[in-house]
Amino acid sequence: MANLQHIRRRIKSVKNIQKITNAMDMIARSRFNAAREALLSNLPYVAKTKEIMRRVMSQMRGQEYEHPFIKTRDELIAEQQEGAGKFLFIVIASDKGLAGSFSSNVFKAAHDTIEYDGTSENSSLDDDDGDDENFHRKNFDALKGIKPTGKRTPKQQRQMSATGGIARATAHQGGGTQSGANLAVAREYHDADYIDGIELITVGRKATTYFRQRGYNIIKSYHGISERPQYKYAKEITDLVMERFESGEIIDVTLIYNRFKSAISCAPDEVTLLPIVTDDYAKASANLKEEYIYEPDVVTLLDKFLPRRIATRVYGAMLHSAASELSSRMNAMSNATDNAQELVGRLNLFYNKVRQAGITNEINEIVGGANALE
Repeated sequence: MANLQHIRRRIKSVKNIQKITNAMDMIARSRFNAAREALLSNLPYVAKTKEIMRRVMSQMRGQEYEHPFIKTRDELIAEQQEGAGKFLFIVIASDKGLAGSFSSNVFKAAHDTIEYDGTSENSSLDDDDGDDENFHRKNFDALKGIKPTGKRTPKQQRQMSATGGIARATAHQGGGTQSGANLAVAREYHDADYIDGIELITVGRKATTYFRQRGYNIIKSYHGISERPQYKYAKEITDLVMERFESGEIIDVTLIYNRFKSAISCAPDEVTLLPIVTDDYAKASANLKEEYIYEPDVVTLLDKFLPRRIATRVYGAMLHSAASELSSRMNAMSNATDNAQELVGRLNLFYNKVRQAGITNEINEIVGGANALE
């Protein structure tokens, strides 16, 4: 028979955990409201910068204009197939845990994107929907210089690459901040050239720990800002990315984060920050009838506007991630509190049954002893 003292200790332990989860739920709720308000306040700026970008790019059609951040689709593919630089990924996750599957969903999306091997059945450069806000996964194989040759697993793709079956776009050998042990472990699973051709900027301790343990080269990490992002950090990330992109060290920048949908829903999203592909704006700007006269000229405006546009997108992603993290933690702690309450109820019922069984057993012993004396 179970020990009553043990059951009481178990009930007390569950109640203490319930108090902690309830407190974390209340804290997350209070912070979530502020994060959601910040996100909603920023949305009009993101929408306006997107509209301005489309209008300015529509004015650039037919003009001879060269900019390191702006390329056509053909120029982009040719450059990336030559292996002229590295790929940079900005991954935004959380600093703390107890937020359900928030961070793991981002890591899975990042892993799928970084390790993408061209196995999409619809891989084609001709099938483009013209949406500049989302990176076209079906074009990712061509942009990386990988020729799709049928359905293959990532492991098979890396084996073919190691034997010269597929030309990788990342031919540079680069230094990393990870330890030699981590790099040795990583190269058991990655093509050596491929892992050296990937760089990351991480936001959140969880992201830094996850990718560092897997041997990736993290050039910059930010901790302690996942719940309360600030624009200055987005501007700092933008300056670093633009500097490395302009110097030719990197040729592609992808932003991966959790997009906030509602208080109970968020989903991983990925956005290509650089380069800006003119083909993506061609269809979007075709429906714009109004033409504006810009002061100063449109070229000067575009030079000044591009850094602000990129910083706005990074900051918007950080706000989306913050709201998503707090909503995920709020839901996870609420469920944990409810489960603790349910467990306490079952333990109390079990405690009463054991106690009643003990009392019944004692009565039976007394009655049996009395009958034996007669």
